[in-house]
Amino acid sequence: MRVETGIGKLPTWMKRDSASSKKSEGKAPPKSLGEVPPVVEKLENHPDLAEHFLHYGLLQKLRRKLKMLSGRDAKIVLAKNTVAAADNKGVVYIGVEFLREHWRQEALMGAVMAHEWGHLISNMAKAGNLEHLSWDEIFALRRDEEAAADTFCGRMLAMMGYPTEPICEFLTIAQKGSDTVKYYAAPIRAAIIEEAHRRHSERKQMTKKLFPKRIYSNPYTSRIILADE
Repeated sequence: MRVETGIGKLPTWMKRDSASSKKSEGKAPPKSLGEVPPVVEKLENHPDLAEHFLHYGLLQKLRRKLKMLSGRDAKIVLAKNTVAAADNKGVVYIGVEFLREHWRQEALMGAVMAHEWGHLISNMAKAGNLEHLSWDEIFALRRDEEAAADTFCGRMLAMMGYPTEPICEFLTIAQKGSDTVKYYAAPIRAAIIEEAHRRHSERKQMTKKLFPKRIYSNPYTSRIILADE
């Protein structure tokens, strides 16, 4: 299973456990663009967070918005030791501590989920054997994958009517003391998100001028207040 860890600091679950290490002792791990999946948490162990997974909860509202705008659905689950992640099985993981701390910041939650949605629709999910590539080449592919997800995030934020400032600030804070070759620096990622947001906002304004609402209502260029279908 390939998992993207698109937002924030490198999670602790990237390290293999002792059992896995014994099995792979003396053998190099296969090269991959993703990481080991985070550990799924049971909602009953976190009753204060369960409401966000209900039909009218924050995460399900954001899921429906992203589903309508991207044409791709996903299952949202709670997980340990991560901010957010997505795998190639159509699952988006939301970290326990991240959700508990930031659930009131709808724009930030929307941005994090939009970034993970960018991984869900990525062609990188179909990547085959990478053993012929060097690790530097794999890290370069990974940075491009993250940049593409950031671009998608910026576009989705514009389409959903959310600002970019919360996610850009979050990336800047999260990167402190945790630089990595797997991601572009936080200022670059913020610039990518802001530029994608700006371009789509300009395109949306042009579309509104060309197609007044009374003539042609386009859900892909309209701000979504609530999507419950």
